[in-house]
Amino acid sequence: MQFRIPNYSSYIYLAEMSKYQHMWSFFGRSENYNIFIGISEFLIGTLVLFKRTRLIALLISLGVCLNILVLNIEFEIIFATSHIIVDFIITLILLIGYRKDLYQFFIKLGGKLDNTSIKPTRKFAKIFPVVFLLVLSVGYFSFSLYIKSFYIGDPNVIGAYEIKQIQLNDSTFTPKIGKLGKLPMLFVENNNQIVLSVDDTLYMGAYLVEKGNIKLGFESTTKFGLQTLNGTLNSKGLTGEINDKSLIDISLERIDGRKNYINDLYK
Repeated sequence: MQFRIPNYSSYIYLAEMSKYQHMWSFFGRSENYNIFIGISEFLIGTLVLFKRTRLIALLISLGVCLNILVLNIEFEIIFATSHIIVDFIITLILLIGYRKDLYQFFIKLGGKLDNTSIKPTRKFAKIFPVVFLLVLSVGYFSFSLYIKSFYIGDPNVIGAYEIKQIQLNDSTFTPKIGKLGKLPMLFVENNNQIVLSVDDTLYMGAYLVEKGNIKLGFESTTKFGLQTLNGTLNSKGLTGEINDKSLIDISLERIDGRKNYINDLYK
């Protein structure tokens, strides 16, 4: 019965879901996963009852409880946090009695009953793991920064915006419901992609930001005549010249993490 949500919650837009609803419904998508977790926790409780299997049960419990504790805290599963904290503390208390044995077996003996083959006999075998770890860590970190530089745009521009009002030359109007979600929206993505969801239509395009100026274009012309724009964008609005002739002022409200935590997730 765990990981069930009310039926109406299934129709909430992903960006409007709370962290709790997001995590709870996600884990509830797989019945087999829930069976696996249930059996695993049952086995932990069973094995901890017997002296011969108690240690392995406690070690498994340590990993499981720590994982659940982090999930509950980060996804704000408040009602279950105190319960898992108690389980985690009980596991630690029971493991204290094994601390010397764990140190002896896992550290001094390296997981073997004797230490005859733990120490490397060749100098290469001693140095290689350290060099490999350093090269791999530094190399992957540098590679990540390199890749990130191509896809992560200006944090002052990237994000989701609710469209409040559009003023085109001397005409002012309020756009209708968007294609994505309930509200007319403008989405400025990391990969120079820009998406306009307005008047029950989705417009895909691209943009370029240079020295505070934004140039953008859509694959098709909107119902209010926008296809290309050269102007400025900030948290309050998008203004400029469209199609090299008309002036446009789009009033915006940036959706921040307080309204949509997903919007701030990857900054």
